[in-house]
Amino acid sequence: MTLTFRRRPAHAGTPTPADRRQGAVNATMAPIAIGQILASVESMTIGRLYRRDNLLRGVSARGARVGTLRHRLLTVLDSPTTPQILAAVNLVSATALLLGRNRRPVQIASNVVIGLCNRLNEIRTPYGRDGADQMTAVITQYRSLSALIPDAARSDDLFLRAVNYQAALSYFISGISKAFGSSWVQGDALGEIVRTQAYGGGPAARLLRDRPRLARLLTWSTPIWEASFPLIYLLPERWGRRALWGVKGFHVAVAAVMELPRFVWGFTGSHGAVGYALSRQRLPSSNVERVVLTATAAVALTAGTYAAAQRAQDRDRRAGLKGSVLLELEDGVVEYRHVPPTDPSVDADTAPVVILEAGLGNALDAWAWVADGVSHSAHVLAYHRRGYGRTTSSAAPGRAVEALVRTVGSSGPLIAVSHSIGLLVLAGYAGGQVDGRAFAGIVLVDGTDPDLFDADRADRRRVGTYLQSQAHTMFAALSGVYNFAPNAVARQTRYEPDQQNGTLQFIFAPRNVYRATREYFELPTAGAIDALRDVPVRYLVASEENAAQQESLARKLAAEHRLVPTSSHRSVIGFRGNATQVVSVIEEALDRVR
Repeated sequence: MTLTFRRRPAHAGTPTPADRRQGAVNATMAPIAIGQILASVESMTIGRLYRRDNLLRGVSARGARVGTLRHRLLTVLDSPTTPQILAAVNLVSATALLLGRNRRPVQIASNVVIGLCNRLNEIRTPYGRDGADQMTAVITQYRSLSALIPDAARSDDLFLRAVNYQAALSYFISGISKAFGSSWVQGDALGEIVRTQAYGGGPAARLLRDRPRLARLLTWSTPIWEASFPLIYLLPERWGRRALWGVKGFHVAVAAVMELPRFVWGFTGSHGAVGYALSRQRLPSSNVERVVLTATAAVALTAGTYAAAQRAQDRDRRAGLKGSVLLELEDGVVEYRHVPPTDPSVDADTAPVVILEAGLGNALDAWAWVADGVSHSAHVLAYHRRGYGRTTSSAAPGRAVEALVRTVGSSGPLIAVSHSIGLLVLAGYAGGQVDGRAFAGIVLVDGTDPDLFDADRADRRRVGTYLQSQAHTMFAALSGVYNFAPNAVARQTRYEPDQQNGTLQFIFAPRNVYRATREYFELPTAGAIDALRDVPVRYLVASEENAAQQESLARKLAAEHRLVPTSSHRSVIGFRGNATQVVSVIEEALDRVR
């Protein structure tokens, strides 16, 4: 008897593309199923919280008109027994999903039911969801939608790729958002979380409370790795999968600290799809992906290019005949605009000179309405401080103002008008002499209180909040999104078209954003109140937005106080009607110093 052995094909143990897809779907669905089983069991044990007088009571019927079919249906949804029924249905579906490994119809049907139950719960009580709940909802919805594609292979492939993109985007955006958050920038976020009553009772939370340096290190490292998550696709598959296990460990640690066992499953469910993408060298290329990436890059490039062109156009405008002028100093130039008196009966050689000191990061165009009104009987000077606009001189504001006053050639009294943080700039030179003359009067428009400003800069949280806002502004400046999306500058300013566009482009110029950030920390406050009180005539104009704060500042300065009703910090000089009221106060000051 002769024994013969058949050689096993070399590829017999290699999983096929279909095996890899199904394995990735299973790896995505299993954590979702476990998370939903835990959530269902939890819901079935807290029935008392769903009563009409308790925390998780239904509120969906409140906005519906009584007597309508919609109101009757939502009233049923708000019933305390409805969440229990939905939890039982969800439990059965989640169990079927967990046991339905390699059974595509079972997985799809279970996802549809789970998604529906969760959506009804969200309508009934539209709060209390966390990131894991949101990721679970995304995955179940993607699975339901992709099931509409008849071809199973294409359906599963599209589902996994969609979840993978969602996971990468979620981690990246989460990291960027934390980087803009003040408590994360300052390293306090995790420490604050473990000191709360809700999340600070576990042993892991107590460990972090006892080790603040470790809590701070973990706080700083979290946004770094989240924002860096897309780099995982550049690693060899073996190292990418190891990095993915590290991310799983992060979620387990978070769940341990906050004692939220359900927190793990929603996010780790997406890791099955990420693992599928990491084996990209064995996957067929997708024209859809190339189209999406190309379109995204094209939109980003177009928006950024358009913004740069708009800023260049504004610089050309300001350099034109109706724009600003450059004054040469020893170490550079100062950009300014001088408007002489427009009333022919006013003697230009003896007319008052009004210096306009802009707020933080603001353009001289922001004074357009005020300058137009005041120039009837006075010289008006507006300029850009060092680092802003076309100004290249590093001269201190007082030195620049003195040089500008000399160019006017008028012997009339000097009046200084400031907006916002311009008060602190003004305090640096208003108490002394300019071109041999002391200032006769000042008008402070919604000025920054030096004492409050010192308190802000000494508070790490408030500094973080400011840096967060500047980071948002810089992102808008670089991406050009400010030209297309509503923003506070556009809402609170209504200048003529040239000035309106100039103000917008100036504020969102990256160079000016950077300079404003530096100026925030550089401006001195010592002696500011005393220096301003040395000026004989003092007025303070307050926006309604900061009325109480400005009233307190007026008392410190012993200044005449005026309120511009219905105005905000920016619109107090950005709307013509508000600016007209500011002009009337300036004219009152001019009448007193003539």
